[in-house]
Amino acid sequence: MNKGIIYLLFFTVYTIVLLFFGKSGFKKTNNSRDFFVAGNSLGLYASVFTFSATWFSAASMQGVTGSMYAIGYNTVLYSIVPWFLGATMLVLLASRLKKYDILTVPEFFYLRYNSKSLQAMTGIIIVITYTFYIIIQIRGFGIVISELLDINYMVAISLVYLFVIYTTFGGLFSVAKTDSLNIILTVVGIVLTAVIVLSEVGGISIIHEKAAEINTRPFPYYQNITEKGGLLDPFAKGLMPPMITLTSFFGWGLGLAANPQYAIRISSAKNTTTAIKMVCYSVILLAFMYVGLMIIGLGGRVLEPSIQSIRYEDEVFPYMINNIIYSPFSSLILISITAAAISTANSQLLVAASGFTYDLYKNLINPSVNEEKLLNLSRIFIFIIGTVSLILAIYPPVSLLVFGGYIWGFFSATFLIPLYGGVFWKGSTKEGAISSFIVGLVTIIVFMIKNLYSTIHPAFPSVIASAITFYAVSKYTISKGRKNSEK
Repeated sequence: MNKGIIYLLFFTVYTIVLLFFGKSGFKKTNNSRDFFVAGNSLGLYASVFTFSATWFSAASMQGVTGSMYAIGYNTVLYSIVPWFLGATMLVLLASRLKKYDILTVPEFFYLRYNSKSLQAMTGIIIVITYTFYIIIQIRGFGIVISELLDINYMVAISLVYLFVIYTTFGGLFSVAKTDSLNIILTVVGIVLTAVIVLSEVGGISIIHEKAAEINTRPFPYYQNITEKGGLLDPFAKGLMPPMITLTSFFGWGLGLAANPQYAIRISSAKNTTTAIKMVCYSVILLAFMYVGLMIIGLGGRVLEPSIQSIRYEDEVFPYMINNIIYSPFSSLILISITAAAISTANSQLLVAASGFTYDLYKNLINPSVNEEKLLNLSRIFIFIIGTVSLILAIYPPVSLLVFGGYIWGFFSATFLIPLYGGVFWKGSTKEGAISSFIVGLVTIIVFMIKNLYSTIHPAFPSVIASAITFYAVSKYTISKGRKNSEK
């Protein structure tokens, strides 16, 4: 049977199953608590599936694989290690955050610091940041569907737009249900691909032996030729300097630790024990998945040291499946790549909607809004923000992995210190939280505008500035309060 027809059949089946899974959330959703945090009722299995699926985006599935292909093991230090270090902080957060019974992370700032202005400011950051990050998922889906169905990129990204809008409209109940499908498909796709690559090359040891000898340009538009041994060097023989690599922790790692989409998964779990187990079990599953991606990326480079027909790292994985290691499983594997993009995009749309409707509209404009209107407004905003992201995805970033690190850096610069400081330090004050948010935001914007990130990640100085400000202003505020009470 023709390859294109097989792909189309698999895509059709996936579409039908996804639509079936997604419809369940509409029946269960009766209010904003159901819509945003599934009524704080998710059990362990549902929590692990939705947490893992939300984490494992196109930046992982295509970004990590393509980066492993292009620069090798530096990818592990640049992104994977920071992600898992950030996850350890989420375990600590899970032990305390549940007692606040929040629908959104900005609501925590209101409950902890009694500040509607901080709730509103963080809501704005959520809307803007996720609008840009959803571009990653749309681009990832577009690349795969273009390869899968042999259609124009614009048509392909329009398809993901419809998928994501539909699954998000049912709220977190729908998202969690479709996430269970998507993460299973993603795991199966990674395992199948890794097994095929290992069998084609001859084993992990041979992959490393041959990778050490590669000295080609990975694809025509890539600016550097790989030096011999560069793929196995932790800093890619100078292509990724130590300071850029190590300070990426402040973007990817601390950004993950402060990211609202993971904090909300903690809130949606039925209790604190479930939330802690969710993070721990998810990390084990994700570690297994990343090992698979490392094998695929490095093994793909061994199988074809230079790919002449692609332009960017993010195109490596789908190209491999359709050309280098085409097999009877290729259709399923390509569907698994799209599943990774969809499962993250709908979660981020949901959080973005909460930032506008709950943290801005209800918080500042109409506190007495009824539940039905709030749900309708949330769905309207999901449509709007999805449309904006779709338009921006027409001219996407060059590297999903690098772009994602900078976007997550905004969360570490603005959310991290007020969130963890508020949870773990009783002495933190409203003034300290607001000041640290503003200083962190200004610092990272200045570093981005002035192009000061050629040697360090822009989140690095931003987090430091935010932390110093938080501590100093909180201490000053407490001291000032004591002096006033003594008068």
